[in-house]
Amino acid sequence: MTPEDERSGDLLDVALADEIELVSDLVVAASTTTRHFTPAEVDALLGITAARGAGAATS
Repeated sequence: MTPEDERSGDLLDVALADEIELVSDLVVAASTTTRHFTPAEVDALLGITAARGAGAATS
């Protein structure tokens, strides 16, 4: 395997790519306003449902 082949595999981490996309969505959304988002608004931007968010907060 060449060094080029090894480097190309670094970008195939699907979970990392998903996390980067979520963070970039938050950055773009935050750049459109001068106020802070509420936790509920952040959850909505990330696609977290109310039931899932409530369960995570109590754990």
